[in-house]
Amino acid sequence: MRECYACRQHLIERSARWSTLPPLMRIRAAGIWTGNRGDPWRRTLDISDARVQSMHDELSPADMAFSGGWIVPGLIDAHLHLTLGSLSLSRLDLAGTTSRSDFSQRITQRHAILPTHQWLEAFGWDESLWGGAPPDVSWLDAAEDRPAVAWRCDQHVALCNHAALAQLDLANEVPGGTIVRDASGQPTGLLLEQAAWQLLVPRIPAPPINAQQEALRAGCRHLLSLGVTAVGAMEYLQQVEDVIVPLRNDSTLGVRVSVTALDRTGPLPIDRARSISQSHSLRVIGFKSFADGTLGAATAAMIDPYENAAGSGTLVEHALAGTLEAWMREALDAGFSPSVHAIGDRALAEALACAERCDPHRRVRFEHAQTVDPDSLHRYEGRRVSMQPLHKFGDAPVALDRLGARRMNRVFRFRDYLSAGACLAFGSDWPIVSAAPIEGMRCAITGITRSGAVQGSDQSLTPTEAIDAYTIDAARCLEAWDGVGTLAHGAHADMTVLDRNPLECDWLHAPPRVLCTIVGGRIVHDARMPTAR
Repeated sequence: MRECYACRQHLIERSARWSTLPPLMRIRAAGIWTGNRGDPWRRTLDISDARVQSMHDELSPADMAFSGGWIVPGLIDAHLHLTLGSLSLSRLDLAGTTSRSDFSQRITQRHAILPTHQWLEAFGWDESLWGGAPPDVSWLDAAEDRPAVAWRCDQHVALCNHAALAQLDLANEVPGGTIVRDASGQPTGLLLEQAAWQLLVPRIPAPPINAQQEALRAGCRHLLSLGVTAVGAMEYLQQVEDVIVPLRNDSTLGVRVSVTALDRTGPLPIDRARSISQSHSLRVIGFKSFADGTLGAATAAMIDPYENAAGSGTLVEHALAGTLEAWMREALDAGFSPSVHAIGDRALAEALACAERCDPHRRVRFEHAQTVDPDSLHRYEGRRVSMQPLHKFGDAPVALDRLGARRMNRVFRFRDYLSAGACLAFGSDWPIVSAAPIEGMRCAITGITRSGAVQGSDQSLTPTEAIDAYTIDAARCLEAWDGVGTLAHGAHADMTVLDRNPLECDWLHAPPRVLCTIVGGRIVHDARMPTAR
C-alpha cells in the first residue's frame, strides 16, 4: 500500500470518519470474488462513484493493493438485533458462567459500580454449563434492593430478583408464557416467553436516547470489525425512529440496515413503517411475529414431546391465537415481508401452512427454522429460510438432549434446505451469539459444535455455499436488496478483505481473518493499522 494512502487511513481511524477519504478508483488483491463458481477470482476491481464498475486481471497501478488479501462481497448478517446487540456491549455478560458462585460474583461486581437508581441488566447464562438446574431469585441476592434481571442466553427466559418482581403484576398467567412457581405457588424469579416480554420488558427503564445512540455507534464499529457491512435488523419501530433514523446519514455508522419491525400487536403500524424514507443505508422491509420459543428453554413448539423436559413447547402470539395467516396477509397486502420466528417443527409447520395459503410470491421469511419435518422439505422450494449457524454450534448438543437421537434428522438441515431449492440466508441473532460471520461459516462448513465434536456433518456446506449464504442469498432473503451482496457491475463497493483464500484454507483449524472492511469504496475498518488513541 502506498505510504500516502496509509497516512490517510490513519487519519480516518483517528477521526472515526470516512468522508475525508477521496473515492477509490482501483483495488487489487490476490483474489476478488466474482460469484461465478466456475471462475471465482479476479485480481483487480474498478470503482466509480462508490459503485463497482468492472473486475478484471489487469495489473496496472492501483489506489489500494492487498497483495495477500482475498476480497469477497461485504458480508451480510441477515438476522440480528442491532440496538439490543449494541447495548449488550456495555451490559453484564454472564456467558461462560459455570457455577452459582461465579454467577453471584459477577452480579456483585456489577452492582458495586452502577448508579444507585439504575436497574442491573445481565444476559447470557446457560444452565447446561453448571449441570442443568435453572437459577432462581436467590441467585440475584447480590443486587440487594436494586431491581435486577438476568436473561438466559436465548433471550426467551428472564430471571428477576425480588425488587424487579415487586414491580410486576404476577396475579394472572400470560397466554404463551409462564410465570414459574414453586410448590407453594410463589414465583421462583423465572419468566418464560410472553410472561417476560409482556410483564417485564415494559417495566425496564430504557437508557436515554443519546446513550442508545452512542451504543449504536459502538455496535456498528464492532460489526464492521467483523467484516459485516449490511444487516437485517429486528427492531422496534420506536427505537428505529428515535435512535437509528437520526443517525442514518452519520458516517460513523457505516453499516447498511434493513429493518424488520418487531411491533407485534395489531393493527400493524404500517403508516409509521412507510414514513421512514427508504435509502441505500436504511430501509424498513417487513414485520416479525414469534410462533414459539427455543430449544434451550424447552419452549420451541414440537410435534412430539421433549425427551428430557415436560410437554412439547408452546405456540405464542398469532400462532397461538390462530391469526398468523391473517397477520401475514395484512403485511403482504401492505407491500411488506412477513418474518416468522419458528424453531420447533410444529411451529415451522404452522408457519409454512399459512404461507402456502397466502403467499404465492414466497416473500414470507422463516427465521431460525432449526427443526423441520423431513417430509415437508420439498415444500420450501423458492422460499426464504433465514438460519444462524452459530446456533448449531451451541444448540446441537442441547437438541440431542431435548429431542433424542431419533429426531436429529430434523435439526439444522442446511444442506437439505439448499437441496430443496430454498433461498438460504445466514445471520447471527446477535447478541444471542457472536455476530462474527467467519465463526458462523466455520460451523456451517465443518459441523463443529461447542463440545468440540462434529455433529450433522451430512448437512455441512462448501465454502462457496457458505459465502453465498452470507452475501448474495442473504441479500435476496432481505427483499432483493439491490446492489448488496455482490460485486457485479453497478453494485455498492462493499467488500470484506480476508487474509487467506476462503475456498482453500483449513476452516476447522485456521479459518480466515478479516483484514479490512470497505463500504462504498472506503475503508471503515483496518485491522492492519495501529489502534487510534
